[in-house]
Amino acid sequence: MMKKNSIVISILFCLCCAAALSAQEASDDFGFDSEEESSSAFSIDIGGKLSFGGSFYFNDFKTFKDVQPGSLVEGKLHVHATAPMTEAYFGVKLNGKTLAPLLGKTQTVFPEQSQIAPWIDEAYLKILFSSVVITGGIQKLNWGRAESLSVLDIVNPRDKTDLTLMYAPQEMKIARPLISATVYLPYDLKLEGVYLPVFEGNRIVTGKTDRWYSQQFDRIVQTDPSFFTRAVSTVKTNTLVYSQGGGRLTAAVAGKHDFGIQYFYGRLPELAFTAEPAGGGLSPVTFTGLYNPYHHIGIDYGVGLGSVSLSAEFAANITSDLSGNNPSIYNPSLAWNIGAVYSAPLGFTFSLTATENIRIHHGSISDSYDVERGKKVTDTKLAFSVAQTLLRNSLEWKLGAIVGLEDADFCIMPGIHWQFATLLLDCNVGIFGGKKTGNFGQFSRNSFIRLTLAYEF
Repeated sequence: MMKKNSIVISILFCLCCAAALSAQEASDDFGFDSEEESSSAFSIDIGGKLSFGGSFYFNDFKTFKDVQPGSLVEGKLHVHATAPMTEAYFGVKLNGKTLAPLLGKTQTVFPEQSQIAPWIDEAYLKILFSSVVITGGIQKLNWGRAESLSVLDIVNPRDKTDLTLMYAPQEMKIARPLISATVYLPYDLKLEGVYLPVFEGNRIVTGKTDRWYSQQFDRIVQTDPSFFTRAVSTVKTNTLVYSQGGGRLTAAVAGKHDFGIQYFYGRLPELAFTAEPAGGGLSPVTFTGLYNPYHHIGIDYGVGLGSVSLSAEFAANITSDLSGNNPSIYNPSLAWNIGAVYSAPLGFTFSLTATENIRIHHGSISDSYDVERGKKVTDTKLAFSVAQTLLRNSLEWKLGAIVGLEDADFCIMPGIHWQFATLLLDCNVGIFGGKKTGNFGQFSRNSFIRLTLAYEF
């Protein structure tokens, strides 16, 4: 794994050097052009952020000796080079998972080893050909139009091993190796295509006593404790068999109406499994992990009406279990999202989002080891947030909340962000509650406060 990562980093470094050399040639004016024109042809931006602080969990403070502050040091560093026809970016992140030695409590996760080194944030090279932009590297793509809880943003899997980052969903995305192309067409049309040669699913915690362990596979682990170990040995997703890709077409009409349509073929990021009796008998049962292929079709619409922005998304996720009775395959589903953002006077911003996932043929789920056994036919969430910027936008406070209707659980996320020149002070709180069986309620013991003091350069 380390050898592969070194090869990838070396290739990306060479690409950055190639971009720099190309820019230098483009900017070589042999002394005839002005200094200003020459310097504008090529530029390098080196920046980042160094933070001190981390996440502290309310439950740990019952006894001070249980507090595990982690590394207390986090950081980001990027190098961004631009030239007339090329652009290169390389960014790294340092946190409790990438710094050595790792302080605090470790986690047992699946997959055990990520395909890309976890300290790489993004690293890519862009080449511009008139109205065509081709990008290659390790990247996070944003599809869809919703401000939060998008049902169309499906290119990148998520890292679900640290839900203290729920207030920054972009940080939970896992950058993937991909090649993408964007074509700007007449009449405000834009066509995007993406190809991912290998696949990686959502990263989850598998240790039952570890923080952020989800009850999703609880009944399986209780029956077969070696389930995830077997999944590691059987699910090999770093081959072209798991390649995936798709496209997205967007259009702007009359300056305020935005439409989009997209298609994607790949694998569902949620791990599935098959159940087989060991030795041909009825018990015990062994489980083997797998990822389901699926077709994704989505449409979206957005409109700006003065200080109000409205958005809507609709998606169909079609698996091969068209009858809904295959226990090892997730049922086809429909999903929608509607949202509104209002920019009010005095620096206030209000947003409201509703989203729902509808499981097709839910009544056909009967096998006791079906991957969706015990799940409800719908999964509906409401998200609300209010924020205000003060002191010439240097201070922002925000109160957000997500409520699960079927599970009657919630997550409340207040926060304060203050920037004074190059110093940043952030305070974010996450409070989980509701039914213990809900997606949020199960983490009621993980309510936290995240404090960081950062220097940005």
